[in-house]
Amino acid sequence: MYFNFSGCLIFLLIFLITLYLLKELWWLIVGIAVIITVAYWGRRIYMLLYEKEKNKEYTPEMGEVFKICPYCNSKIKVTEIKCPVCKRELN
Repeated sequence: MYFNFSGCLIFLLIFLITLYLLKELWWLIVGIAVIITVAYWGRRIYMLLYEKEKNKEYTPEMGEVFKICPYCNSKIKVTEIKCPVCKRELN
């Protein structure tokens, strides 16, 4: 016994199943939307703060000796062991 469904009936069944799932799982859909929104804006805020922190560069005074980090090319004090910008060990 084979059933032949027309395209309209299949579309109607899929539509009704989708509406039922939306009605039952609305909290899941809203939760996923909230998580995506928080992740997007959280990453934007983090990158804004990270870039602001990264751009803090040491400016030597007149006649002061400094060296340049081989990894990020920022000016650092001669006495530094780690680069304050990229946090990598200096040799």
